Amino acid sequence: MPTNTNFPQIERKAMWFLINQPQVLESNTVDENWFTNNSYRILASFINLWGTRYKNAEQIAAAFSDTPFGKRLDVQKIINSIQGVDRPLDPKATFKELRSYYYTRMIKEAALNASKDPSDFNLDHLDMLRDEAMRTDTQTDHDNSELVNDALEELNTPTTGFIKTYAGLDKLLGGGLAPNQLMVIGARPSVGKTAFALNIGMNAIMYDSNLTVELFSLEMSSKQNMHRIYAANSGIALNYWKNPAVRMSASQKQAAAETIKQIGDIRFWSNDRLVSIDEISSVIKQHAQRFGSGHYLAIVDHIGLVETGNSKQDARQSLEEVSRRLKLLTQNLKISIIALSQLNRGVESRESNEPQLRDLRETGAIEQDANIVGFLWRPSEDPTDKNLNLSIKKNRDGELGKLEFYFQKNIQKIVEVSHDVEPIHE
Repeated sequence: MPTNTNFPQIERKAMWFLINQPQVLESNTVDENWFTNNSYRILASFINLWGTRYKNAEQIAAAFSDTPFGKRLDVQKIINSIQGVDRPLDPKATFKELRSYYYTRMIKEAALNASKDPSDFNLDHLDMLRDEAMRTDTQTDHDNSELVNDALEELNTPTTGFIKTYAGLDKLLGGGLAPNQLMVIGARPSVGKTAFALNIGMNAIMYDSNLTVELFSLEMSSKQNMHRIYAANSGIALNYWKNPAVRMSASQKQAAAETIKQIGDIRFWSNDRLVSIDEISSVIKQHAQRFGSGHYLAIVDHIGLVETGNSKQDARQSLEEVSRRLKLLTQNLKISIIALSQLNRGVESRESNEPQLRDLRETGAIEQDANIVGFLWRPSEDPTDKNLNLSIKKNRDGELGKLEFYFQKNIQKIVEVSHDVEPIHE
């Protein structure tokens, strides 16, 4: 089917805003699939992921040229083509027109397929596209109106949609983990970040039995993680769970069986079979849509082990993509995600054991994408020290502070020493 002659022009106008004013993405949605031009589609995908980090076309061109896709394209030629369009004035109207052309083209193609083959699939696909076209035309105005109504309602109605963690941490977070939040917890190996995340997940479910917590474990098996949960909730040492038939006494086996049944009745899921960000994102989308905002918490352990499927990316680029994808999931699905992260060795060479934001491994992208960044660390160099500190070094919607915890490592139980928060002044 021939392409509408106005389509390339509207695509160039839309791309003009994306490269020259990438901040428009903060209030507008632009799907790369709306472009017929393949180069524009690839560039739009890049800008959707990273564009708001840059201020102008020159910065975007330099960054995009350094990507595997950009190296295969004549980036400067693409940029020059876009800059040659008559300067558009209204980004909202431009994106709306681009969206309209996209759905017109897709509906015409679907209608043609349905006329040739009026199967249920083709007819349903046509109806779906019509519904989407109507919805996207009115979505922005609807969202703005909804935001105003929500803000007015919040003045008199306390927010109750928080996911609870620990009392002191919830105080810093303004009530608990909220939708749209990516929380990163960083630590050096063997400090206890996995145990801490498991304890947060269990605490959250104890507060809300309707909550589903899903752990995406890339470092340990689901069996190992569940043994840790069983140990923390039964008080039976983790070492006994390795061969319980031999190591546990009769009374311990009875207590263990009761714990296993109790945990089996709640929705704490451990998934150790997914390794790529595409696989993890797909499952998070399915379960977040199934359970709804405020009723689903995803934990990724840990972010540095998640694969992107792009063998040409170095470690820094992979981390940046994974971090950004997780952040977009929190925004698009209105959920909370906790991502664990390894720290650089630099923290071990300093006089203070307390990590800083610069210790996040490989890249500053994690710090930028995260709403909350916390560091788990031992106040002493003694590996047997049962005291742990959690320093909240970034909190986009709340306060900074340091909390004290006690780590019963033999049963993987982490408890708050007190609810008091020591302020951090940056």
